[in-house]
Amino acid sequence: MAAAAVKGDHYGLRDTVGNLSTPWLLVAYLAGLTTRRPGRGALLGLGATGAALAGFYLVVAITTDDHSPTLGEHLGQVLHKNRLWLYAGLLSGPTMGAFGAMTRRFAPDVRRAALRVTALLLMLEPLVIVAARIVPGWREVIHWTLDPGPYLVEAALGIAVALRIAVALTSRHEKSGNIGHGPNMIHYADPSHPRHRHPSECEPADRERSAEALPGSGPESVPDRH
Repeated sequence: MAAAAVKGDHYGLRDTVGNLSTPWLLVAYLAGLTTRRPGRGALLGLGATGAALAGFYLVVAITTDDHSPTLGEHLGQVLHKNRLWLYAGLLSGPTMGAFGAMTRRFAPDVRRAALRVTALLLMLEPLVIVAARIVPGWREVIHWTLDPGPYLVEAALGIAVALRIAVALTSRHEKSGNIGHGPNMIHYADPSHPRHRHPSECEPADRERSAEALPGSGPESVPDRH
């Protein structure tokens, strides 16, 4: 609804912001993240997309005026005019919803995986828009007046999220690599050290030293029975 209010009946910047595709895909994806079952995720994604589209075009019908006698008639005209995007929602909603459920089911870190998907979507949409001006036939699908500003911001945001994830992973690996390497840690790098050999393979002197190193095993710890 907010996107429809921003879009209004305008061209240029507001039209581009109101027609960004990534939020529509994320609506279905986030709905699917609430379950671990792909089938249920597909239904949730379809429902979320349908509700979002209904709210979007209702606001469009309210904020625009084509001199229809009633709001219902105007809404019907708006839906008919934009039926292509309604059909697209029938495909994208279940697909992204099921993908969200699979993320919840299989990803070791759901939050990080969801951020990766978000970054990927943010970066891919500007590439699709650029391709629309190159690939023959795409201009008929993406035909509205486009302002490059929102897509540049979208791409920059996607890159920023991806870099943030990469930095976090690098920091995490560095911390895990430093575990066990502190100055107070004792390392037995020599495989001939008694700690690396079975007791039966140790020399008598080695076994005596190992026994003396254990608490309560020294000669002073033997209780006097007399």
